[in-house]
This record gives sequence, C-alpha cells and structure tokens, in this order.
Amino acid sequence: MRPTVLIPCHRRTDLLRLALDAVREHPVLVVDDSADGLSLGSVACIRTTGSVGFSRAVNQGLAALEEQDVLHALLLNDDAQPEPGCIQALVAAWTEQDDGALAPVLVDTAGGLSTGFVVSRTGRVRVRAGDLEVPTEVDAVSGAAMLIRTRERLDEGYRHGFEDLELCRRLKARGLAVRTIPQARCRHAGGATVSRQSRFAQRTAVAGHMRYLGGGWRSGVAVALSVGQVLLEGGSPSRMLGVLDGWRDHRRGAQPSEGVPSRAARAWAASMAGPRPGSRSTR
Repeated sequence: MRPTVLIPCHRRTDLLRLALDAVREHPVLVVDDSADGLSLGSVACIRTTGSVGFSRAVNQGLAALEEQDVLHALLLNDDAQPEPGCIQALVAAWTEQDDGALAPVLVDTAGGLSTGFVVSRTGRVRVRAGDLEVPTEVDAVSGAAMLIRTRERLDEGYRHGFEDLELCRRLKARGLAVRTIPQARCRHAGGATVSRQSRFAQRTAVAGHMRYLGGGWRSGVAVALSVGQVLLEGGSPSRMLGVLDGWRDHRRGAQPSEGVPSRAARAWAASMAGPRPGSRSTR
C-alpha cells in the first residue's frame, strides 16, 4: 500500500508548506479551497469552487484519487505534520479486511498526547489523553491525520467539526475497526486553521454536534455542553452567540456558507488569515 497524502487548504500556505515538507517523500494531493487560488508551484493540486468547507473539499479530493485508482489516502490537516516514520507505521498496521480508519497519536504544541475520542451514551465527546503501548480501538479518531480508503466520503452536512466522528461511526457500523497506532506520531497545532475561539467555529461545532446526535433530547445535551465549555473557558459573548447560531442552523438544516455568504462565513474566511489558539476541530 502506498497512500496519497490528501491535504485540504483554505488560505494558510505558511502552515501548508510545513505539512508538505513533513510528507515530501510521499505522493501528495492538495485541495485548494481558497477564494482566489493558491500558488503551490509543482505540488499536485485541484481546486474547489472556493470556500466550500472541509467535508466537501475532502470529498472532492477523495473522488479525484479514486478516479486515479489510488486505494488509500492519509487525510491530513494543513496544520499537522507527521513525524518521521508516521505514515510507514500506519501502513504497516493496516489490515485490509478489518480496518476502516487508522490514526497516529497526535502531539499538540505543548507536548500533550491525544489518541482519539470517547463518545458517551449521552453524546458527550471526550479526548483520550495520554499515551498508548499497543494499537487500540477507539470510538473515533481525528480527521487531523486519518488513514482511510479513498472510496469513503465525509457527510457534507457538516461544515467544520464532527464530520470525522460521524465517518468513524459509519465505519464501525460496517464492522470495520477504528484504531490509534502508538508507533505513529503526528504534530498538530490544533486550531491553527480556524480559531475555536471564534463565533463561526462555535457555531459550526454546535450544529455539527447536534447533527451527530440526531436530534431528540440529546440535542439539548450538545447545547448545554457547549454553553458550559464557553463559560469554563471564559469565552467571549460572541461565542455564546455562536452557540445560538449553531442551534438555529441545525433546526433549519442550514450551513453558514450556503448561498450568499453570511457574516459568520465571511468572518470565518477572514480568520483564516491569521493563527489561532488550539482547539478541538476534530481537525
């Protein structure tokens, strides 16, 4: 197996260059989701129509690779950098019959380790912290770095956040394993592409969480958890408005970027121009 590294990118070419340098020994396809087009030289690249969002950009890349008869892809955020041997370790651990998604241990900027997600019955999502000694099956892994088959697709109903958990849930429902491989390590800035502290990120996180939980009483759990998190982190009033935005988006089945860009969508595009503090994207 020789996977192609698939990197969706909106604007942060400074981060993208670091990611490309980390995977320079592997085939790469960049999906350019910028408004005006990125200048990437000889790097293999395809363009979306611009600002279509993470899930749609990834799906366009997966479809392109599948058309080229590439069977596997390492989905990689542009703020993630696999350490030497990471991709080789994932490939060595892959079992074609049993595995649906493999991921490395993610190392954040402070040296903290995360090994996937645990999802409770109420719908609360918790990051698995700490290290592993052996490959371990988890509820879900982050789309920041995820080895999958190119025939898989993300649910485009998710704008930014929870699309990776939803894919893992579908894979496990098909009897495929979702595992974290401790021999594989990947540095991840965690939120350097879209700031979790922004109203837009809060909006898409709430809408994504509610979609993931499928409605009913657990939707209230998603909203309550988001409000609690914002209060615990001393978040700005705009983040609280983002919670309300996300609830409204979910209720009407809308995405901020559909049709004429909303103010939140324009704010998201503007936020891409600068770094942000770490957060849970699932990117």
